Amino acid sequence: MIHFLNSIFILTICFLISCSSTKEVKEKKTPTKNFYPAGEKEKILDEKGNETNITDLDIIDFQKPSTDANEMFRVMISSEGYQLRQIRATDKIRRKPDEGGDKFMVEEILKFNKIDRIDDGTVIVKLNSKTGKVENINFRRIPRIFDLAKYIQNDATRWTLEHKKEENPDITKFIVSYVIVLKKELSDNEVKEMLKKEVKKY
Repeated sequence: MIHFLNSIFILTICFLISCSSTKEVKEKKTPTKNFYPAGEKEKILDEKGNETNITDLDIIDFQKPSTDANEMFRVMISSEGYQLRQIRATDKIRRKPDEGGDKFMVEEILKFNKIDRIDDGTVIVKLNSKTGKVENINFRRIPRIFDLAKYIQNDATRWTLEHKKEENPDITKFIVSYVIVLKKELSDNEVKEMLKKEVKKY
């Protein structure tokens, strides 16, 4: 009898594991379509500098067509991490991978995880015509959450750019489109208490 019950128990566990595994397989999606925002002839790079594809598993902001020839980078920052796609001009300019800097930006943005919201912003980066280094960054579109603006600006400022031509580079201006995904991590009461403490400071 004991052996029988043990067998039933083992079979039950195996069944549950099998169901769980089957469920995981079913939920795992595979890309079915590729997108080329700047045209099929353009290579696409990720934040690590590796050639990649933009698929239907990526966010819509990565997928949509680019109508401005100066738009070269698209970035998404969320609690899941830092994602970048260079959609054109990879043969002339590239962003040097910076894993530590990417993680730091994620940590900075996580401070805003008090609400569920998706925000966006766009910056125009102008480079020195001789050295190719960043000279100034201006907003083309400011995020609706105004405090996010300085973090977006800081992100584009920290980039190290590699040019095909070290002197008098071909690219002296480009656009970076940002998407910031915020996820509420605190309860309403926790948010209220935090705000009370901030008010007391003043």
